[in-house]
Amino acid sequence: MQQAFDSLRVFNYADSAIHLWIFKRSSTAQRFSARYAQTDDALNSLLLTVVRSEIQRITEYANYTHLSETNQNSCLATPIAGSDFEHLKALADRPEPDWRVRDIKDLKNANGYLVKFTHNGQIIYAVKRSAPNWKASYLKTRINIIFKNGELSAAEDNGFAIEKTFDFYATGDAMFIASKRAFEAVMEHRMSYAQAFASLQGTPSFSGLFTNMQPLVDYVGTNAIQLRRMARIEERALFQSPQFLPAVQAVSALRGWGLNFDPQNGRLVPCDLTAKTIMQVLLDHRLLSEVTDLIYDVPDATQI
Repeated sequence: MQQAFDSLRVFNYADSAIHLWIFKRSSTAQRFSARYAQTDDALNSLLLTVVRSEIQRITEYANYTHLSETNQNSCLATPIAGSDFEHLKALADRPEPDWRVRDIKDLKNANGYLVKFTHNGQIIYAVKRSAPNWKASYLKTRINIIFKNGELSAAEDNGFAIEKTFDFYATGDAMFIASKRAFEAVMEHRMSYAQAFASLQGTPSFSGLFTNMQPLVDYVGTNAIQLRRMARIEERALFQSPQFLPAVQAVSALRGWGLNFDPQNGRLVPCDLTAKTIMQVLLDHRLLSEVTDLIYDVPDATQI
């Protein structure tokens, strides 16, 4: 991962060949459809300015997790393998002349665009999710371009706008995510969170913690943040320890957390009032400070 990150940072963008692909989500096995849009020198220069500015800003990375976040100078790293980006990359690696944009319809309702920078056999892919709608009022944060004579060009009038940032980058076998929310939306990670929660509900070691899971299921619902938390719970699987439930019961009684347990089998009895606390406990995000003896709920927990 470090080697890929270093390659992203030192890549010769200035002398690279630039190819812009417009893509849309697809219900087919390919996951996407994509078309190559030829760009002129003026637009290529602007794209270079954007990517070099952004890469200069990103100086560090952390591993991607369901709950991890970025700061002003960081990104999140995750493997390409197994992600939807594999499908998008395969499309963007096709011969550009064979897949040109045919007319403006190929640009409308696009889910995003990918800019491929190629130099000496190395490729950097920079991806951006489309805004909900592209309009002239967004020009303070976007490069406005038009489609004319089969290619895209920088323009002053309202045509087709490209933002002055990228959401994530890919090189080698790794992706580096600058905007987690946009990445998860365009790669449909939210769907994978829902699938993870459905799988978790069918796991005996998890369902066996509760007398009735329905209050917890209702609490999570379709909320993206709660689904991410459930995916993180499945990922860490702390609940699988035989000592987990007895420990939770003991600490809840000691600290007054108000969790309810079945007196016959020791299982948790969820309800509307305790669902949030149960989530924090499953994540191991209810933590005790040894310095102040105070208890905190935290957004993420990085082990020291």
